[in-house]
Amino acid sequence: MTRLIDMIHQSNPADVAPHLRRLADTCAQLASQIRERIDRSDRTVAYANFCSYAASELRRASTFYPEDLAGLAWAARNLFELYLIVRSVIQSDENFRAWLGQRIGDEKDFIEGVLMYVQAGECAPQVATLKARRDRLLELSKRHDIPSAKPFRIQALAKALGEEDEYVALFKLFSKYVHPSSLLINAYSLSPPDPTYLKIFHIKAQMYAGQTIKLIKDAVAG
Repeated sequence: MTRLIDMIHQSNPADVAPHLRRLADTCAQLASQIRERIDRSDRTVAYANFCSYAASELRRASTFYPEDLAGLAWAARNLFELYLIVRSVIQSDENFRAWLGQRIGDEKDFIEGVLMYVQAGECAPQVATLKARRDRLLELSKRHDIPSAKPFRIQALAKALGEEDEYVALFKLFSKYVHPSSLLINAYSLSPPDPTYLKIFHIKAQMYAGQTIKLIKDAVAG
């Protein structure tokens, strides 16, 4: 596990947001290269999408820095989870198929959630469209033999990948900023962000984005 003392180093705060944006551009460029230069497959589509997501989170992080510590924590946490997911799906075909199945399961759950909030009599066309989409997802799942799946449990991924200590340490930090904790509401949200915590979150965001990109570059290189 990376020690906090190893992450904290002096940097010019004015350089942080531009650096995050440059790293985001690198992720976006890799996504474009995969889509344009590599034969299309389920895996290359997934890899390009991972890169695009990393780019979007880095751009969000650049807008949060330095005023919004909670937003920066969100982006850093998402990039940590992305890193674990990418490692997992590259590691085995079984995990990759589970990832594809989650695409079906996630949308089906979303549709069913929306249907709980609409009245069939008042929104008949919309309800019919949603139900048709749900039926289409189930048909695709059956045709391609990709069962609908539940999302990965991030803690289980971290344990399987030997990252459990990192998971425990980081989530003790992240959880206080991504939930309406007493600490966030009564203390840190009422004062300027602590420079040390800013450094932890923006450096972690960069580190996990960079490791994710390396994993994907190695995977597409064969």
